[in-house]
Amino acid sequence: MLAHYEIKNFNLGKLKESLDRCWLNKGKFHSSSVAITSNGEYYSGLMESKTHLLDISSEQGALVCAVSCKDPHVKEIVTLVAGEFSLNPIIVKVLCDHVRRTGTYIKYKVYNLEGSELLNLDVMDTYYRPEIKVLEKISSWEKRECKKKYDESKDLKEQLKECALLGMETHFSSSTKTCYGGSVLSGGWIYFGGVYSSFDHRMNLHSEMSAFFCALADGCKDVEAIGLVSTKFVSEVPQMCGCCRQFFSEINKEVMFYGFSMDGTKVFEKNLKEYLPSAWDSNI
Repeated sequence: MLAHYEIKNFNLGKLKESLDRCWLNKGKFHSSSVAITSNGEYYSGLMESKTHLLDISSEQGALVCAVSCKDPHVKEIVTLVAGEFSLNPIIVKVLCDHVRRTGTYIKYKVYNLEGSELLNLDVMDTYYRPEIKVLEKISSWEKRECKKKYDESKDLKEQLKECALLGMETHFSSSTKTCYGGSVLSGGWIYFGGVYSSFDHRMNLHSEMSAFFCALADGCKDVEAIGLVSTKFVSEVPQMCGCCRQFFSEINKEVMFYGFSMDGTKVFEKNLKEYLPSAWDSNI
């Protein structure tokens, strides 16, 4: 049973501000999106990648920010586009799969910079309508912030692990029993998030990526340190996958990565430049 909510008006000006929070802005098309729930609004810009394969839409970024704040019942996604717009079937799938896990109906609207409406549809009334299977874990969630102020008087590694564990609570998946949590230090804050998985396993956002999206949505584009934990690695340390190494190398090749065992006995730390030597770069 889909949950329906009354749609409220919002300020397009905030979406225009969020266009500045896109990453790279290397193409002719840019977008920013807001995920609207009964409890708040979550903004995100488009994340472009030098490899193209790691491009992440502003719509998915906004969903990730809402989930990281334990506020997953998104009722509306509104996107502002700069450039020529056409409906992207991948974005429709991302939105429908979010509905699939929350049971909450999503309306999708798109506007151009002049404020003209380009699209207005109910995502579950399109060509893709998956079966609703609400995640049990979200029934106990209460809205929270997805960041903590970094305390320079305390150990950075301890704070990164503490925040990564908080991020792990929002591992957003319908199938896996293994959970990951990531954290990033950026702009004097430590942001955190969990894996935002996809049902086809091709559009997953790993926990470290989710944490960065929370930072980017807050206007923080630099990353100084990354933390990672996983229930899969109790007495051993988790490693960052190749996609995440490339993802973060495009942001800051000198960032420090820390992998923490769940039992607290081991810490792996390495500079990303050493962790991914000769990272691919298009010089954009």
